[in-house]
Amino acid sequence: MKSKPFCALFAVYIALVLGLFLFASKLAAATPAHIGVLPDIHTSYLQFLDGRSPDAVDYYGGPHARRDVIDLILMQQALKLGGFNQPLEFVAEENYFRSIRNVLDGKTLTISGTIWYQDLESQQEKLHITPPLVMDGQFIVGLYTSPTNQKAQASKNLAQLIQLKIVTSNQWKPDLITLEALGFSKIMYTPNWVNMARMINAGRVDLTLSPFEMNPEQEIVVDGIRLVPIKGVKVAIRGSRHWPVSKTHPSGEAFYQALSRGISQLRANGTIDRAYRECGFFHPELANWQLLNPPVANQVLQ
Repeated sequence: MKSKPFCALFAVYIALVLGLFLFASKLAAATPAHIGVLPDIHTSYLQFLDGRSPDAVDYYGGPHARRDVIDLILMQQALKLGGFNQPLEFVAEENYFRSIRNVLDGKTLTISGTIWYQDLESQQEKLHITPPLVMDGQFIVGLYTSPTNQKAQASKNLAQLIQLKIVTSNQWKPDLITLEALGFSKIMYTPNWVNMARMINAGRVDLTLSPFEMNPEQEIVVDGIRLVPIKGVKVAIRGSRHWPVSKTHPSGEAFYQALSRGISQLRANGTIDRAYRECGFFHPELANWQLLNPPVANQVLQ
């Protein structure tokens, strides 16, 4: 029979272990999970929320509703559904490339917006890749120009369009591959979306690729600059889009598992498709517009 002092010490030991476990659990829950976000997305995100909690969002349209903003809303809703309880803290990123590098290095858990699978597949030793938010074939975009660019707006077929100057980022591989496959040769580069809008507004280039927005003219406003689509034509960018999650970050596994569970639930209840329709990323009103690069039979990309 064990002595009473031994039993008392053992009880104290168990209490200490439980106390430390509870303390560690509370500390982990209180430690912010860092999410990289580009400044223009963060600004539009705050304008879209207008003081609301992301959990309270049930209609994903309206002012400042753009796909990358809705991605960030869906991420937080998915994390809640998946049981991830750590608070989120947004970290301003310099550019697309740097934001991915910070996830690879474990400085951030993930990025606010989804990423093309083609940009992630070679990094799977350091990254978890979530289930897709955007399926292959769903990423349909317009050719956007300035409302005052009459030459661009009068270009209605591919032969005319590829004579124009177009801007993209050389880090956006799927966009660049798409433009080259269409036959564009006058391609200029800049690292971020705001600069693209400014270049179009200044007349240095004619076009850029962008998802459509949900308003009567499908127009986009970037940093006070209006952009409008070339009416009647659209482009498909092939591939699926996912969130990368750092495998080297201490919270990476828990974050990935919760986010994946939540995405599956949002997919099953139709929230993802509805959110993308309401924000204008999925645009059924443009079903009759000409797709300049229809898919090749039996062509499948991740």
